[in-house]
Amino acid sequence: LVMAPTKPLVLQHRESFLRHLKLEPNEVGVVTGEVNSRELVWDNPDVRVVFATPQSVWNDYRKGYVSLEEFALMVLDECHRSRSRYAYTRLASEYVRRCPWPRILALTASPGSEEERVLEVVRNLMIERIVWRTEEDDDVQRYVPGVKVSWVRLQIPEQYQLIRSEIKRAIESRLRELYSAGLLRVPMESVNRKVLVQLMSRLRAEMESGVKGANMHYVSLLSSILSLYHALELIESQHVHSLREYLKEVMDSDLRSHRMLAKSPDFQRIVRLAGHCNVDHTKVEALCAIVDAHLRERPDDRIMVFSNIRHTAEVLVDRLNRRGHSARIFVGKAEGKDGPRMTQEEQIRTLREFREGRFRVLVATSIGEEGLDVPECGLVVFYEPAVSGIRYVQRRGRTGRRLPGKVVILVAEGTVDEYYFREGYRRARR
Repeated sequence: LVMAPTKPLVLQHRESFLRHLKLEPNEVGVVTGEVNSRELVWDNPDVRVVFATPQSVWNDYRKGYVSLEEFALMVLDECHRSRSRYAYTRLASEYVRRCPWPRILALTASPGSEEERVLEVVRNLMIERIVWRTEEDDDVQRYVPGVKVSWVRLQIPEQYQLIRSEIKRAIESRLRELYSAGLLRVPMESVNRKVLVQLMSRLRAEMESGVKGANMHYVSLLSSILSLYHALELIESQHVHSLREYLKEVMDSDLRSHRMLAKSPDFQRIVRLAGHCNVDHTKVEALCAIVDAHLRERPDDRIMVFSNIRHTAEVLVDRLNRRGHSARIFVGKAEGKDGPRMTQEEQIRTLREFREGRFRVLVATSIGEEGLDVPECGLVVFYEPAVSGIRYVQRRGRTGRRLPGKVVILVAEGTVDEYYFREGYRRARR
């Protein structure tokens, strides 16, 4: 049983096994959320290797479709996810409990930046022996050509600065209400999301113990402030299109905090400013220039661009195609989310055509980070810095696999990008 967290990675493993091992297509099966009649895969006596997403396996195990003790080996790719109640953790526990001779092979390029987090994975998967290698080891070094990392610092456009100022004023006016109620005691410049989330947890605990009254109002107020923080991050680090789409979500939402926010005059001013803004983020032009320069130097190369937000990825694909580059988007199925989405078949077709060189630039959200093997991807661009050390390592790992690679990180000065850039690099090194 070979498991990986995303459908594209599951299918990639299947292709690799068929290419390298003496297995026939009828001897391998695939189990993901998009496969109907999955019990037919589990019950097929010809199938020797099953490739699956962990949540699908866990769902089928609970329904009685699969007996874990039948497997001689359980492989967990990207095993750093094996924390708390993630499906890997539960499946490993059940497998070891039921199988007389269990064998687990867990793999990751990014085990974690804190010792306790790594030990948690070891405990959860009952690992007895760890083998690790770095890029400096003799048996690895000759296969790793190296990656050069650089960054580009940019100022955000003037129209974006006006919207940012309006959002900051909206946040500060709501914070002053919390100060007046005696709920905040730290200086305003020290207030961040962590402080607000901790305060919200305290108020909710009081409400659960029966102290409601004004607490309900303040919890909604805190939720409104956190929504504004997200809007601030979108205009600083993403694109005004992404902000506009998020503001629409807030206005269409049934949440009490969103309804309260949407009715406020300052929110309406933000909506008007965003609606009248017709310029791209400076990072868009910088990205296009970087792609131009790279493809002039290496016209047959492939490029991956990472963006956290789907709507931003949409804009980047549009602008790159207008510039004359062949670019495609790569996103997940995204139930319950707005924006572009892709079926499993569309994902497979897109990756295949990228490998074949039918287009040059793949713009991906987080689904493209883990494990995907894109041959000769000579350049990776982070549209925004990765605050997670694991995410930094995974994105960086999409290049420099067969040939020397380059990574360029775009940083908007004086914004949340700068914090993410410092913190992500620190965690990755650790």
